[in-house]
Amino acid sequence: MIRTRLLAGVIIAATGISTAGISSAWAQGNGNGKSNSHGKSNAAGASSQSPNSAQATLSVVITTGERQTILGYFQQHPAYYAGAQPLPPGIAKKIARGGTMPPGIAKRYFPGELIGLLPPRPGQQWVVVGTDVLLIQAATNLILDILPRAF
Repeated sequence: MIRTRLLAGVIIAATGISTAGISSAWAQGNGNGKSNSHGKSNAAGASSQSPNSAQATLSVVITTGERQTILGYFQQHPAYYAGAQPLPPGIAKKIARGGTMPPGIAKRYFPGELIGLLPPRPGQQWVVVGTDVLLIQAATNLILDILPRAF
């Protein structure tokens, strides 16, 4: 059992996939031949099996080029974020990579001009929440990556 976990950890580290979903799957008994779900899908089991799930998308990162483009754009266009305030601490804690957008949170979309400067990301969307830039999966609102304090 320990050897299996160690081997899985080495494989995961080598491929660059986050271990958060794997750890929760083992904690629930999934992934080691013991399943209490009796064929029912749960969040951890589904994410470790589906290539379009949270587990697969956690490897998405905002590239250095995208980061420079976004920060440069906001420096040149200060009117876009005039009056933007950091999120209150309670809401800021809910904004985490691999989590989902809290319902009802105020967000702004990138201007078309900035979207045109960035490489296309099909199925993904750039949003501004407070003073942070988030890359989210459009269909599920899963937070793929965060550029904190972009302005």
